[in-house]
Amino acid sequence: MTHWIYEDGIGEERAALIEHGRIVEARIQRSDMPLGCGAVVEGRLLAKSAGGHRARVALADGSEAMLQPVPKELSEGKTLRAEVLREVLFEPGTARHKPARLRAVTNATPLTPGPTLLERITADGHEITRTSAHGPDLLAQAGWHDILAEAETGQIDFTGGSLTLSPTPAMMVIDVDGDIAPRALGLAAATQAALAIRRHGIGGGVVIDFPTLADKADRNAVANYFDAAMTLPCERTAINGFGLMQIVLKRTRPSLIELHAADPVRWHLLAALRSAERDGGTGTLTLTLSPPESLALAREWSLVHGLEQRTGRPVAVAPVAA
Repeated sequence: MTHWIYEDGIGEERAALIEHGRIVEARIQRSDMPLGCGAVVEGRLLAKSAGGHRARVALADGSEAMLQPVPKELSEGKTLRAEVLREVLFEPGTARHKPARLRAVTNATPLTPGPTLLERITADGHEITRTSAHGPDLLAQAGWHDILAEAETGQIDFTGGSLTLSPTPAMMVIDVDGDIAPRALGLAAATQAALAIRRHGIGGGVVIDFPTLADKADRNAVANYFDAAMTLPCERTAINGFGLMQIVLKRTRPSLIELHAADPVRWHLLAALRSAERDGGTGTLTLTLSPPESLALAREWSLVHGLEQRTGRPVAVAPVAA
């Protein structure tokens, strides 16, 4: 049976789609991401690009977003309402980010923060099992922590080989490595790569570096294995003589791998809060955090209040040495 497991956590919502007893999609939606995909926001047009096809928009929270296309009647300085088509994306290894992408809507369109993760998965029509810290850890039983480890390390092992997923500012790069025959490695990796793309919510451009296969029939067989396992709409190239295949998918929000790469401190902090919420003890609940995590928590003390309310226990923070 295909069904969702959903958890309303502290600072984030979590969900996993289960098929045949394993997680095929893992999703996290952070509460600190106000420009969620599907939100309708108000802003002021700052400047159009050369040709007028795109424009920078100043939003009420002080951030900027990119409007594309730009309605002809909109001039610089005018206010507008727009729907968020793609959330802010942080470029790994840099301090830069790609601004949210907007689509203009009528001024009569109501302002909305966009759907929650629960609303998004409800729209799928699958049964939803809600889990909480007071019951069995259904997410962990389904393999949630293994998925998080994949997102943190970028490593996915399978019989005879492994994938290394590396987010870059331009695309996600998937490198295939292994010690079995190149054709067998390529076939196995094609299936695993397709499953990983869906599992982690990877969108945009993806390049897979398969083992080099001289025979075109072998390259076509690998591509066919990928197609058979890929259940998301996408476009792809053929595998060239160097073993490279490029895939393009719809991209609306960061993947789990990009979410971790953009802010590993917050990633581990929220994981610590999840673990603390499940602590079955009594008395003061002590959070043992790294200095960066402690600093991040001090800037958002509401997370501590949330933990205290859910557990009914006072919370103390015990930073560990760097």
